[in-house]
Amino acid sequence: MDPIRSQRDLKLRPHLHLPDFDGSLYIDNTVILKETPETIVERYWSESGFSVAAHSFRETVLDEFVEVSRLGLDDQSRIFEQLNHYQIECPEVLLEKPFWGGILLRDHTDPTVCNMLEIWNAHVQRYARRDQLSMNYAFRKAELKPEVMHIDNLDSWFHGRWLDNDRDLENGMRLPFASLMPLEDRLRELETALAQQREALAEQARIHSKNLTDQAREFASIINAKISRLRAIRASKSWRTARYLSHLVRRYPRLTTFVRYFFERFLERRKTS
Repeated sequence: MDPIRSQRDLKLRPHLHLPDFDGSLYIDNTVILKETPETIVERYWSESGFSVAAHSFRETVLDEFVEVSRLGLDDQSRIFEQLNHYQIECPEVLLEKPFWGGILLRDHTDPTVCNMLEIWNAHVQRYARRDQLSMNYAFRKAELKPEVMHIDNLDSWFHGRWLDNDRDLENGMRLPFASLMPLEDRLRELETALAQQREALAEQARIHSKNLTDQAREFASIINAKISRLRAIRASKSWRTARYLSHLVRRYPRLTTFVRYFFERFLERRKTS
């Protein structure tokens, strides 16, 4: 048993390692409590004997498998052997909303809870050490429905997260076994990446469209101001206006033809007046 799975045994079997206690509140080493443990226990202790938070940024257990594989957080052969097991025996569990294992509140005296914990630990020891991959399966096999805490995993009224840890995600075990990913799950990974790219492109398109709209409005405002000025010149009989019109022609050569038309009409009116 490696050090990580040794820690998982302590985490997943509190009824064995803490026999003198009827219950326990487990928190991950990245979790910082804002409230006392007593306050949390009082708020979330349930008749089911097990309270756990839903995963706040993963939609399905299958998505969690894909992400664990992508980050190389465990041996790829174990990850996909476990995934194939669930796809054959209990495929519906892969479509469930996953749970987050950072905060666990459990009743050590409840036989159903203890059975679930033994199933859970067995799968962590046999397959991937990422316990969130097997939690839903263990709940289903033990026929236990936990109390779900609907909180943001990064920050809630009673906890925060310390994420500046020393985990080296680039030093995973992903690349040597990359080809072991089943085609269906590779497709899911690519679909997720494609959806993210599409969302990013759509956001860029919205920003670009807004900029074009703002520029068009600004240009229209300038043109309208120029047109209003020219209309005022056209309606005027002042020699000062004629001089300004001549200056305008020299400064804006492209408007020469347009301005000359009004200037000639102005001179004609001067001759007949």
